[in-house]
Amino acid sequence: MFPHLFSERGLSLDRLRALVEVASAGGIARAVHGDPALQSLYSRQIKELGEFFGAELARKKGKYLVLTPEGEELVRISREAMCALEDFKCRTRNTMYRFTLGAGDSQHAWMAAPVLASMVRQGLPWQFLFKNLRNSEISKGLLDMELDFGIVRSSALSSDLLESRKITTVSYALYVPRPMVPPGREKDFKWLLENRPLTTLTNDTTFYASLVDCLRNLGIDGDAFCGTQSFPFAARLLKSGAYMAILPNIAECDLDASILKVEDPVLAPLNREFSLAWNPRLVKVRPVAERVIDFFIKHLIGA
Repeated sequence: MFPHLFSERGLSLDRLRALVEVASAGGIARAVHGDPALQSLYSRQIKELGEFFGAELARKKGKYLVLTPEGEELVRISREAMCALEDFKCRTRNTMYRFTLGAGDSQHAWMAAPVLASMVRQGLPWQFLFKNLRNSEISKGLLDMELDFGIVRSSALSSDLLESRKITTVSYALYVPRPMVPPGREKDFKWLLENRPLTTLTNDTTFYASLVDCLRNLGIDGDAFCGTQSFPFAARLLKSGAYMAILPNIAECDLDASILKVEDPVLAPLNREFSLAWNPRLVKVRPVAERVIDFFIKHLIGA
C-alpha cells in the first residue's frame, strides 16, 4: 500500500518532527537551543524531506530559516497526523490526553483554572498546558494547530477559518479594601479614585488607553496609578490592603468580604466579550476534543 510514498528513502517521523519543531520555535537554532550537533542534524533532515517531496521546504533569510508555503503545508499535515497518532497512543494505553490552551493571565487564572479543577474532581483524562499569549498570537496558534483551544476577546478573532463560542462578557469595577473607605464614601467612585492609591493593568495598550479615556471623562488623571503587567498581580496588590484596583469581574472568585466593589457607568466602555475558540480541523483529527469543548462551554458560559 502507498507504493509511491515508500518507494524512496527520506521520509520518517523523526524528520517530520524536526520540521515541526523548527516551525514552532521559529528557526533551527532556537529549536535545538544552540546545540551545534543537533542543529546540523535538523538541517540535514529538513533537506532530506525536501528532496523526498521534490520541493524546497525552507530557505535562509539572513540568519534565519524561513518555511516556504510548501514547508508550511507539510507542517500542518504533520501536526495533524502526529495529533491523531498521539491520541491513538493515549487511548490504547489508557493515559491522559494532552491539550494546549492559549489565553491571557486573567483568563488562565479566573476562567480556565476553575474549569480544570472541575475536570480533575470528575476524574476526566485530560491534561492541559497553559500558554500566556496575546489575542493575535492565539488566533495564529489555533490556525497553525500549535494550540488546541484559546480563550480570546471575541472582537480579536482574526480568521473565519476558526470556530468559536461566546462564553462571557467581562465588566470592570473598582475594588477597594474596606479599611480604606471612610463612612459615607462607600459608593463615591470619583472621590476614592482621587484620594486612595490605585493599581491596574497597563501592559495591555488597548485596555489602558480605554481606561485613561474613561477616567478623563470624570476629570481624573488616568496616569496617576501603579501600573502592572497583569490583572492577577494587581489583585495581589489589592489583597495586600495597600491599593485599590480596577479589575475584571471574573477576579471576584479570588476576593472575599474584606473587599468592597464600587461600580460606575463610566467604566462600561471597557466591557469585553470573550469566546472559546478552536480550529475545526482539531475535532476531525482529535474527536475527543469535542467532549473537551462541550465541557469548557458548559462551565464557562456566564463565568
